[in-house]
Amino acid sequence: MGALSHYIEAEGVATVGISLIRPHTVRIHPPRALWVPFELGRPLGVPDDPAFQRRVLEAALALAERPSGPVLEDYPEDVPAGGDAHDEWACPVALPSLAPGDTPAEQLARRALDEVARLRPWYEEARRRRGRTTFGVSGLKPEAIDSIVETLALFATGAPADRPPGTTFEFPRLFRYLTDDAKSFYTEAATAKPGPAPTGKELARWLYAETVLGEILFRVRGRLAASDDAAERRAQGGIVPGAFVQLGR
Repeated sequence: MGALSHYIEAEGVATVGISLIRPHTVRIHPPRALWVPFELGRPLGVPDDPAFQRRVLEAALALAERPSGPVLEDYPEDVPAGGDAHDEWACPVALPSLAPGDTPAEQLARRALDEVARLRPWYEEARRRRGRTTFGVSGLKPEAIDSIVETLALFATGAPADRPPGTTFEFPRLFRYLTDDAKSFYTEAATAKPGPAPTGKELARWLYAETVLGEILFRVRGRLAASDDAAERRAQGGIVPGAFVQLGR
């Protein structure tokens, strides 16, 4: 939307935008933008707080009074303390703990497959209840999740990794699609349990910091980032969010 605003302004219509990722907005230079320090997907703060949301909207619309730009202002308030309070969320299953294996690659793959087996009933329940899934960007069906995590686990430990049967994309581009499908499987399964829904931060923290898949994703990203091949280095973008890369695992 930041880039699109340049074209809209060229037709004589003033625009304002709300930014959730400040570095992107700095690069794009939209005519008028308000950066907010909120969770991704919540540009107005938290649900059920109309007064707070109104203040955010008023601050954004006030930028329309600026005759020219680019203008990038920071919203001065964070969400109210306790404003996102809810009952504590927990993953619907107990995930496997560290276990000995024959080799590092086999150990990681074994733990990942155990994790997938525990999550599979909840994933199937999520797909049945919602009538849809975001799994499939790799061209594979959800039944191929075992092959996906095994391929990623092998690559993560430096072992030879073949393309899962049925895929048409080549490495390293395929890694992005495989990791996206694995994330979809995990997050849809984790949110299928009735009760309190996790916030985006809780779900991301669980995925990247508490699961075997998270460990695999960190290793895959690290191996791609350290590659001498430019295409492999490009492929690592988006596998682990920047905030978690900085924190490490």
